[in-house]
Amino acid sequence: MAMALLVPRYTAAEVRRFPNDGLRYEVIRGELFVTPAPGTAHQRAVVEFTVRLHAYLTAHQLGEVLPAPFEVEFARDSAVQPDAIVILEAQRPRLSRKRLGGPPAVAIEIVSYSSKRTDRLQKRQLYQEQGVSEYWIVDLDRRQVERWRPGDTAPEILTVRLQWQPAPEVPPFAMDLPQLFATANA
Repeated sequence: MAMALLVPRYTAAEVRRFPNDGLRYEVIRGELFVTPAPGTAHQRAVVEFTVRLHAYLTAHQLGEVLPAPFEVEFARDSAVQPDAIVILEAQRPRLSRKRLGGPPAVAIEIVSYSSKRTDRLQKRQLYQEQGVSEYWIVDLDRRQVERWRPGDTAPEILTVRLQWQPAPEVPPFAMDLPQLFATANA
């Protein structure tokens, strides 16, 4: 008789009680994901996105950008900490002092060796199912950004320019990707 392997299931509340030990603890559909602290290139990319998006969102009074560690809770068993999120004014009522309840307008993940599979599979599926309008997977080694939207079966691959227009009445946010990769990988 075969024995079933029991895999522990977690809730967001349980994961929040884990130690503050420099690791990132996330839970997707009850499955625990643990990621080590990121490296220098990763953090430089997070800073570049955060600074540029902050300037754009502030100039057009559209919302705000928040870097990790900051939690996005989708369900009792699904809470993640993207490297950065964009919250538009319409989403502000779902923002508390500790987390965002429900999807942000944009979720950004800078992939690292230890996070590639989670970022490209589990998080992508979660973000698409939960209605995150744009999910940007930034791959510093490949020097590209994968843009995913709900319903996409394949990403849009960007290597030169990233553009995003959250409202038709404002000019789009634009980022020169070769410059981003040069700064991050310096």
